[in-house]
Amino acid sequence: MKEFKLAVLGGGSSYAPELMDGIAKRYLGGEFHAREIVLVDVPEGRERMETVAAFTRRMFAKHGVPCEIRTTLDRREAFDGASFVISQIRVGGMLARQRDEHIPLKHGVIGQETTGAGGFANALRTIPVSLQFAREIEETCPDAWLLNFSNPAGLVTEALVRYARVKTFGLCNVPIGIKMGIAKALGVDPSRVSTDVSGLNHLSFVTGIWLDGRDITGEIFDSPLFDEYLRREKYGQEMGRFLRKLRVIPASYLYYYWCTERALKEQLAQLAEKGSRADEVMRIEKELFEIYANPESDVLPEVLKKRGGAYYSDVALSCISAIVNNKPAVEALNVVNRGAVPGISETSVVEVSCMVDGRGPHPLAQKPLPPEVLGLVQQVKAYENLTVEAAVTGDVEMAFFALLNHPLMPGADTVRLVLRDILEANRDHLPQFAGKPV
Repeated sequence: MKEFKLAVLGGGSSYAPELMDGIAKRYLGGEFHAREIVLVDVPEGRERMETVAAFTRRMFAKHGVPCEIRTTLDRREAFDGASFVISQIRVGGMLARQRDEHIPLKHGVIGQETTGAGGFANALRTIPVSLQFAREIEETCPDAWLLNFSNPAGLVTEALVRYARVKTFGLCNVPIGIKMGIAKALGVDPSRVSTDVSGLNHLSFVTGIWLDGRDITGEIFDSPLFDEYLRREKYGQEMGRFLRKLRVIPASYLYYYWCTERALKEQLAQLAEKGSRADEVMRIEKELFEIYANPESDVLPEVLKKRGGAYYSDVALSCISAIVNNKPAVEALNVVNRGAVPGISETSVVEVSCMVDGRGPHPLAQKPLPPEVLGLVQQVKAYENLTVEAAVTGDVEMAFFALLNHPLMPGADTVRLVLRDILEANRDHLPQFAGKPV
């Protein structure tokens, strides 16, 4: 069994125990042995990191998994000798996410952590920090793979590909969530189902569905299973008719673009009643860490399912297994396009089905997206490219035009107000914009 060292940035994340549980299962299944796992975090996250480490040790002891679990605030110490680094950081913590959601809503636009103005603010904070980590990886463990799960995953991966020299790709749980949902609806093991995925992170589309190697795309769209999907995702009959005609299953985030007024109304009502999603997550995480801290706890708590992010560890560990064992696997990842997604620059990062082997991920050629959605994907990609440049350079004008290009922003006047509030609220995390007027 292949052995390696793993470093986890954001080791105090509430997601981390799911990753650790997956590592234990892969060891017990004879796939690989993470002989040493080093959790890394910032001083503010130290207590949570130590809690996660103690919980993981109990979990591993229960299953007889031999692994050294260490914690540190020294990233270079963690990176030294690592074969893989997983990044799941949240710059500014959950309070920053709360601001990312509240500020746009104050101005009457969608407030969400990964798309629109909220995702934009998140990217401005996260990209410079991620690039700093990448430089340290280049110097400390240049042969390591950096698996980025930090949101907004597509933009962060775009920045890493453009400005760093590490071996890297981005991960998201949305495509695998769709695949698992299809398998559940069909009543079959997920290993029998595969999907063709094409687009961008949080704006990707399943364009093909396969069961045991047989194309069942048409059957799915003509069946009651698709009607159930539409009810669950709140698209309604009209939008459902469009999706059925286009023969695509979108990432759930398309709802913000196609049903903007309805989504905004729902967000404002939720904000007034119980706070935004960030407020809800903070309540869930409080409960989670109380369980993790219990010296008797050694199994994943049921409440973790409410946190979101299900299956992300499955994607990450599937890729690690494929690389260390040189045993091909297919996963939807954020990688350089290389012509796989028609209509998007070959050098841009896209979210696409990839074959992963000992050399890493290789994007698989996809059929063209329908023109009814391709234009939206192209516009969001333009926004992403501008946002990466703004985050790296601290160019306020570039930041303005980036946000102006996002389809969820209504116009220049609102963009200027939102941008001003974002830069002011995040000034401690955005030194590249210091002293620059909007």
